[in-house]
Amino acid sequence: MKILFLGYGRTDSNLISRIEEKSCVSRIDHTTEIVTDFSAYDLVISYGYKHIISETCFSSMKRPALNLHLSYLPYNRGSDPNFWSFVENTPGGVTIHEINKGIDTGPVIYQKYVNFSEGENSFRATYDRLKSEIEALFMDNIDHIFAGNYKVEKQRGFGSYHRKSDMMDDVGDWTIAIAEYLEKYDQENHGTRAKLAIVDEIEKVRTNNNVNWMDLLRLAIKASPTDAKKLINRINSDDNKISKLFEQLGK
Repeated sequence: MKILFLGYGRTDSNLISRIEEKSCVSRIDHTTEIVTDFSAYDLVISYGYKHIISETCFSSMKRPALNLHLSYLPYNRGSDPNFWSFVENTPGGVTIHEINKGIDTGPVIYQKYVNFSEGENSFRATYDRLKSEIEALFMDNIDHIFAGNYKVEKQRGFGSYHRKSDMMDDVGDWTIAIAEYLEKYDQENHGTRAKLAIVDEIEKVRTNNNVNWMDLLRLAIKASPTDAKKLINRINSDDNKISKLFEQLGK
């Protein structure tokens, strides 16, 4: 198997050397430059690659290229995913997915939530942890990945996307304590993170009730007035929760 590895090199990650240990790998090339023809390779792997693969290049691939992304997709597609997961209070994690014409929008192969310890309290420490987690996730599933023996799942929900230009100018030291930075960020942005947390809670309530309650209520009214009353109470309870959350958001 001939592999092209795009992005991080041997000094950034030990993943290339670990892949080389597999007996089925006859050759692995690495580049950080733009590539337009992938026909010489059986598999293309992107990890920390700074360029977008042009849609016109897909036809030269023998199978879909794979991307290792340091976020729990669809959250934090694009640039600096670890940073934005803390700023916007979205799930932290890692995802291996197939590459399509969008930016980090391809179907998911493997992904994992990552919870950080108290000692992992800087952007650098959490970034290093995410790299360790995604490399382990790749190696744990490498045989299935090489064989193409995996299931893909469409990304669910809109999530979020960030460009490099969205990054704050005042983040120069990645060893800064995350809590310290977020406190400063909230002061400068009028409590944006607190408001986003309320929106997340509203979404959670709505997601828990993702059935068509009105259809169920119509059936219950016809079949059982007692069950209908229980449904009405349940709907009212959730609507009251959402109403109170919107009041907090308005403040």
